Amino acid sequence: VGVMHGERGTARRAAYGADYQIAGKTGTAQVVAIPQGEEYDSEALEERQRDHALFVGFAPADDPQIAVAVIVENGESGSGVAAPVARKVFDAYLRGIYPLADPVLGARTP
Repeated sequence: VGVMHGERGTARRAAYGADYQIAGKTGTAQVVAIPQGEEYDSEALEERQRDHALFVGFAPADDPQIAVAVIVENGESGSGVAAPVARKVFDAYLRGIYPLADPVLGARTP
């Protein structure tokens, strides 16, 4: 819950405005090895070499009805890319809110 709703939660932006609590964990999966002492620089990598974005979670946190796992290949940010996708799935399932057009999910109707 702290990841999604905590003051310092890494994915709090993805949970902003939700009328239910989400419990989740964000992460990344490294695709290519970065030599020791060097920093990850996504712009220096080909898109296919960029980290995968991860999110796993469930909602509502106090009475789970749905669990979601999201992997966005080469998405780079679990909190910035994968968690917002999960939020859309949670909203669709729990609230019947379907985005009409979304750059990630595409056009959706109930």
